[in-house]
Amino acid sequence: MTNKIKYWLLVLGVSSCAVAPALAQQPATVKITPIGARTGEYCGRDRALLFEDPTGVRILYDPGITVAGAADTRLGDVHAIIVSHNHFDHLGYQRLTQDPDNPAAPCVVPPQTAVTGNTTTAEIAAAKNSAVLVNGNMASFVARKIQNIRGIATPACYPAKIEGPGQNETIVPRSAPCTGALAFGSVRTVTRASGTPGVRINMVAAQHDDGMFNPPLLLTDPLGTQLNENGLTVYDGLANGYVLTFTNGLKIYLTGDTGPTSDMATIVRGLYDPNLAVVNVDGVSSMGPEEAAYAVKRLIRPRAVIASHSEEAVTVNGVVQSNTRTAQFAALLREVPVYVPLSGKIMEFDGDANCVSGCAGAVK
Repeated sequence: MTNKIKYWLLVLGVSSCAVAPALAQQPATVKITPIGARTGEYCGRDRALLFEDPTGVRILYDPGITVAGAADTRLGDVHAIIVSHNHFDHLGYQRLTQDPDNPAAPCVVPPQTAVTGNTTTAEIAAAKNSAVLVNGNMASFVARKIQNIRGIATPACYPAKIEGPGQNETIVPRSAPCTGALAFGSVRTVTRASGTPGVRINMVAAQHDDGMFNPPLLLTDPLGTQLNENGLTVYDGLANGYVLTFTNGLKIYLTGDTGPTSDMATIVRGLYDPNLAVVNVDGVSSMGPEEAAYAVKRLIRPRAVIASHSEEAVTVNGVVQSNTRTAQFAALLREVPVYVPLSGKIMEFDGDANCVSGCAGAVK
């Protein structure tokens, strides 16, 4: 406790001995802000999550189509962006055009959007000078989209050092955007100063198609039109998930779109051992309620879960509806706390995956 604080405690007649334990008990938390189609609700196409480490490092996950591009006032600083795969609702072929604060804004699939041409991922990175840390193929693709916006080549996010102290670091904030190619088994730490604690990013496998649908929205002609006329998509790397390790000890597994895999037990739990999982559960393009519940209970075994990727309007006035797949998923877990990402409502987690603030979105 500083002398300045002690002085004001004496002025107020408060014992520093009584207050010091309370100050010491305040946990360092990771803030998680969902950015969805309608404020206070969990809607069908909501994907985007903004993580803020106690050090101030801010990482955006799967911007998708519920972010209004770089001008979205809900974003603030975005030091790094990670994307699970190239599909439109993750990389962001469109940007949100509806007012998320309007109580009448659509919450069903799809929300009101407009085509970006360069993806919401590239738009945000170009405006916020973000490091885009994704698989190698996507890194090259997004680099060109950022170049389209800025008019100059996009540099690579090379680590500050490749050996010794400070290796595999990306230092933020940056003065220009960059793209960095991650690989399965690689590690990258996003930090505010070399050699200081930061957010560690590990890429893990996901079992999911990763073709670019509707090529004319993203590819130049004649290639885009020719592919579309032949019903073909574009391969651009493998779908993936991530494990994020924060400076307060919290470890979050982002499943991405996937089904249950043995890697969830042998690699995700066996190697990284996350205590919080963001689980995509829709039963359409990723795990359904039963499969996701099995993956959580038998394979990943986190202490808590945030549901994601619903493909249906899950809440009304912030309350989970009983006829949704999210409610089914939570009912199957029972002993594991399940939270839903209510757009604009910040959840805070301590290092043991206890939600200490903003937990109104708990299913049970």
